[in-house]
Amino acid sequence: MTTSDDQFFQQLFCLIGEIHQVAMKQPDNPASFRGQGRIIHLLAHHRGLSQREIANLAQIKPGSVSEVLERLAKSKMITRWRDRTDRRIIRVKLTDKGEQLYHELAEKRRQFEKKMLQNVTEDEKQTFLTVITKMQGQLNRNYGDLLPKGRKGCDTDD
Repeated sequence: MTTSDDQFFQQLFCLIGEIHQVAMKQPDNPASFRGQGRIIHLLAHHRGLSQREIANLAQIKPGSVSEVLERLAKSKMITRWRDRTDRRIIRVKLTDKGEQLYHELAEKRRQFEKKMLQNVTEDEKQTFLTVITKMQGQLNRNYGDLLPKGRKGCDTDD
């Protein structure tokens, strides 16, 4: 059976959209507003980022980052302080409560991944990763100038 490029991308985009819908509709999702989970993940792996660095790494508009950080600060998930060398820069890090939330979110993500992949063999996962890697390479070669600067290719750090 031959699969057209259109069918391939239609299925891929459908899956991505459905995964996003399920993730955002989890009843006990404490990171249910857009961008919060990504920012919490970044702060768990990079202490003391500036708001601009967060916006660049998360590929979120600076104004949206400010909104998310304000919500996180109100719920005592983050702490902010002025940079010692440049007082114009505000640095951000997770509080203990924020670290705990990160670990809860990471565990929920692992459970979700396990459920999603329970009928997928190791060979199938490897084949899929090979295809994705090839597609990322083609995307970077053909459209890399359209990707955010300093962020060519997806971040695979956990």
